Amino acid sequence: MFSATQLSMIGLKVSGDVAGLTIYTDRYGRKVAYHAAPPTKPLTEWQLAWQRNLRVGMILWRRLTPYDRLEYRRACDAASLCMLGHNLWLHVYLAGDYGILAALNRQYGLHLVAPPKL
Repeated sequence: MFSATQLSMIGLKVSGDVAGLTIYTDRYGRKVAYHAAPPTKPLTEWQLAWQRNLRVGMILWRRLTPYDRLEYRRACDAASLCMLGHNLWLHVYLAGDYGILAALNRQYGLHLVAPPKL
């Protein structure tokens, strides 16, 4: 297994829980990695609901046609958004921000399919 420093040296910006390790950058810019601790309490109902919403959002994304997924990618590229198409889809799905789709469709001549409302 690679260390956090080795992964960073090959161009990966590693942080969070990765492969059983918790990795972060300390205030001096050094990578710190330690074995991830198991949770001390069960997830709350809100956390479980949020996980379900994320899971459903990704299932719906995978059910889109390749053309529709490409339109989301084009929207991100055209608007210089620092995200991928599925990130935009999840944002709209989870936040209910349907106005952004109308603006992207209007400004860039796209035909973005809106996700269903939560």
